[in-house]
Amino acid sequence: MVWGLLPWFSLMIAGLVASVVLLFWGHRSGQFADQERARYLPLRDEEPFPPRQKSGASVRGVYFLAGLMAVLGIVFAVALRVALNR
Repeated sequence: MVWGLLPWFSLMIAGLVASVVLLFWGHRSGQFADQERARYLPLRDEEPFPPRQKSGASVRGVYFLAGLMAVLGIVFAVALRVALNR
């Protein structure tokens, strides 16, 4: 009985790990730094930030997130396949 639920447990664990990794990434990159200002951003009409130049760190971050999404997609596909084959 428990072995039949193993793919779903692994999917939940992978989702939890991805959530924690993304939370720490957001904290480290300063996504949550200025919450007072962020509250009023949807009400503004002008462009809030000037265009940024792409740095090596931002490109690595994009590749990291794309790789994480690919791994989680594979985990989800395997869990779904195992669950449907039982």
